Amino acid sequence: MSREARRRRGADLKLAALATLVAALVALPVAGQSEPGGENRVVLRVNDRIVTFYDYQRALAEQIRLIRNAPGLTEPQRQDQLGEVGRLVMKRQFEEQLILSRADQLAVVIDESDVEQQIRATWERFGIENEEQFRDALAQSGMREEDFRERTRVELRANIVRGREVAPRIDLADEDLRRFYRDNQERFAISERARFEEVVILEGVVPADRMAPLASLARTRLTSGEAATDVAEGLGEGATPVDVGWVTPGDLAPSLDAVAWDLQTGDVAEPVSARGGLHVLKMLEREPASVQPFEEVRDAIERQERGRLFDEEYVLYMEELAEAAYIVERLPEEAVGYRPVASPSLDADALGLLSRFGPDASVQPDASAQDADEPAAEESGDSDS
Repeated sequence: MSREARRRRGADLKLAALATLVAALVALPVAGQSEPGGENRVVLRVNDRIVTFYDYQRALAEQIRLIRNAPGLTEPQRQDQLGEVGRLVMKRQFEEQLILSRADQLAVVIDESDVEQQIRATWERFGIENEEQFRDALAQSGMREEDFRERTRVELRANIVRGREVAPRIDLADEDLRRFYRDNQERFAISERARFEEVVILEGVVPADRMAPLASLARTRLTSGEAATDVAEGLGEGATPVDVGWVTPGDLAPSLDAVAWDLQTGDVAEPVSARGGLHVLKMLEREPASVQPFEEVRDAIERQERGRLFDEEYVLYMEELAEAAYIVERLPEEAVGYRPVASPSLDADALGLLSRFGPDASVQPDASAQDADEPAAEESGDSDS
């Protein structure tokens, strides 16, 4: 493959990766969006934030597309995911509205320069070089640039909330890191390794009756201290040197691995038949198995543990937000059960309040009359779709 072909292939892969990211963002549209002819019925209210049926349908369609096109899934796995897709989408939208509602309460505002900086960082991460490549990636995912910018703004607001209110909950002392290191020594084990070189007598180049004598001569010269390159040059056509480099047990071909680890530094193995011909292997250096020192892995341990503790605290934090939130639901049937609810928090009359928050609130009918006979939202999960 030419350099230009490799460059084009690399650019295509980068665009595909960014397109995948964009597709994931499409699956989480900003609540409250609408378009002419869209379904504006509100299916979820979290404090003063809403999700319309249009929002839900758009996210649902994109998530279904992702599942159907996902590589590596068996058909039963694909069907299982499709069976849960409504609940998955609604759960994501519910959690997003919780965190954004908290951002509203904290008066978190994102400057346009922050959005631009984050978009440029995304470009850098995916190797996007210019506006044209960026637009191509957006086009592949069917997303408008203004939608992408809005999604970026939403993520920045959510990240600020998490940084302010979740990160400070994490208490991780140096002793915690050392305890993790002591309790997980196997994770930091370094396998025995050795550095080898070899001379290969090439099958098909050297006559069959000359291979063994040449291999024996190569072994003699390697044992005397000659370098593999000098030995191969001295043996002529059909002998080639190989710098094997550092390897661990199991890295070499089975026939070579079987003899390599019986050697000590400076030893040369008997000729071994392997791919390509007869191999004459010499061990140049050997390092025993060991454990990485704590100071070398401390930062990695801290990143891992902070991530784990953050995930745990974030779950608790979201539960606290949900418990304190004003929530009204009128869910599509397939989204019912997206979150565990001990008991309904609102009666049927509360559903009428939703109409005031719809995208077309000015033309909505009087919801209090329309919904008077509807059961409680969290009890029934009725679908109006």
